Amino acid sequence: MSMLNKFQLNNDVLTLRDFSINTRRDLHMMPELSGKEVETSKYCKALMHQYGFKIKSYVGHTGFIADLIIDDTLTMLAFRTDMDGLEMEDLTNNQYTSKNKGCAHNCGHDTHMSIALTTANYLANHPQRLRYNVRFIFQMAEEDMRIDGANKMVELGCMHGVSEVYALHNDASQECGKLSINDHIMSSYGSMWTLDIQGKSAHSAMPNKGLDAIREGARIIADMDYIVAKKTDPFSPAVFVCGMFNAGTMPNVIAGNAQAKGTIRAMDNATNQILINSFVSIVAQSELRGYTTSFSHCGYPAVVNHTIAYQRVVQAAQKIIPVELLDVNCRSTTGSEDFSYMIEATKNKCGAMFFLGSGNKEKGIENYLHATPYFVEDDFLLVGAQIFINLATDA
Repeated sequence: MSMLNKFQLNNDVLTLRDFSINTRRDLHMMPELSGKEVETSKYCKALMHQYGFKIKSYVGHTGFIADLIIDDTLTMLAFRTDMDGLEMEDLTNNQYTSKNKGCAHNCGHDTHMSIALTTANYLANHPQRLRYNVRFIFQMAEEDMRIDGANKMVELGCMHGVSEVYALHNDASQECGKLSINDHIMSSYGSMWTLDIQGKSAHSAMPNKGLDAIREGARIIADMDYIVAKKTDPFSPAVFVCGMFNAGTMPNVIAGNAQAKGTIRAMDNATNQILINSFVSIVAQSELRGYTTSFSHCGYPAVVNHTIAYQRVVQAAQKIIPVELLDVNCRSTTGSEDFSYMIEATKNKCGAMFFLGSGNKEKGIENYLHATPYFVEDDFLLVGAQIFINLATDA
């Protein structure tokens, strides 16, 4: 337990160390893709039912909520955990490696669920310490913007009656237990886009007979790079990326079709709209040049931490984390997160998200989200659980 010696954890929480680790390992072995978290949901529901939480499922969806109501006069505090894995191979190559080929918890959602379940375990056994009624939101499909998991769960009613909401995200590039948070934008606006271009195929000996879809796609991507460089505020970060470009069937044939996919990220809504509107306008020019196009995008708004919720997280963390591991004015990240929908759905937009280090340089655990293999320092789980517990109780 050497990693935990530097943290001021409650003795009753320390007794849950094995539970937190074993739960995380169980979940690591059974990752499921976005919207298909059937067995994961069953596993979590079974434990929450065992703890006495009132569970509400949503027909046709894997997400659910679990409430612990101790006094109808108290306000409701909620914790969000995401459940889905990534469409990647798990290369950890140990006894806890994913048993579902082609799917892995390489974003650490298994750790998020373990922290939530450990927190629920403690609260169920110490209800007298609660200052709030508590809801755990087990969210489906955080990783797939097309499914829009958090927004869908908000539409289904997961935030009804919630006054404030919290979430954490592990970060294995940071040392175990290092907390990063700010009182403004934690994560950016983020969108995934898909562009299809239909031109006209022709023999390469007669290029004048065709409409080159590769050339047109390259023009669009280059024009978007220009928009980022010249049309957005240099003091407000903007990112345009084309991560996939597929076209052509033979080296001596003008490509009649092309498809490109990528992402857009921005730190404010004005910049986000410049990027999206510019993209639409640039693609429209292709129609005037004789091409047929299809452009679509989907995404998440920025996660903006509420000042009061931010302060409560800082206070909860200061009770257990040494000052050298507290970054309470961290830089915003250009990663995107759909937790923003849940903050927006509270009465006063009162919520906060923070990052918690799950790495351990001494063990060689220092990797980035979505890396494979993806390892974490298991002892960070109790640190996350203790912060959640502090937020909900008189600890």
